[in-house]
Amino acid sequence: MVAPIDPRTLQAFVAVASEGSVSRAAERLHLSQPAVSLQLKRLAVLTGVVLFTRMPQGLALTADGAALLPQARETLAALTGFARAAEGL
Repeated sequence: MVAPIDPRTLQAFVAVASEGSVSRAAERLHLSQPAVSLQLKRLAVLTGVVLFTRMPQGLALTADGAALLPQARETLAALTGFARAAEGL
C-alpha cells in the first residue's frame, strides 16, 4: 500500500520543478530551504522515484520526475477546485 502524499509535498515538488532551484522554490512558497529539501526527500522515499538530478545551475527533473509532474499539477488543481466548490456551497 502506498502512503498518502501531503499536498504541501506536491507543492514543493512543483515549485522546485518550475524554479529549478530549492532556494527559489522555498522563497516562492515562503518556506526555508531545509523544509523544501525535506519535502523532496519525503516524496522520493514515498514514491521510490528519483525526481531530480543536481546540475551546476540547480536541479533538473529526471525523466521519471518529468513524467510525474503533470499528475502533481493536476492533483493540486483538483484540490483547489474542491476548495472552490466547497466555498460555493
